[in-house]
Amino acid sequence: MDKKPVRISTGGLYLRGLVVSSSAHAFQRKDGSGTVVRVQHEIATQPGVVLFEQYLSPSENPEVKVEGDKVTAYPQLPQFHTLTLKVTRYRMDRERLVVTAGEEITGPESASG
Repeated sequence: MDKKPVRISTGGLYLRGLVVSSSAHAFQRKDGSGTVVRVQHEIATQPGVVLFEQYLSPSENPEVKVEGDKVTAYPQLPQFHTLTLKVTRYRMDRERLVVTAGEEITGPESASG
């Protein structure tokens, strides 16, 4: 893992780990209003693997492309990249942490000097 210092605000739940994979799956909404793509990123942490899920609409996000029932393009996190997230929403699924909303902490403003 990269040993870059990150400046974080006080309080909250933070996740830091290594992105090991990304995958996407398209499905139809239950109300029939369109297609949604679930993007899952697996993040390796010290005690195990955490999932970071994003639900994206191809009509609202130009990075997401779907042909039929196959996802052809979606936003991916760079593999084996160290990621720091401020977690705003999460759930437990079979004793595994699943982050459903979070803010990636990156850039020069996040490095402490």
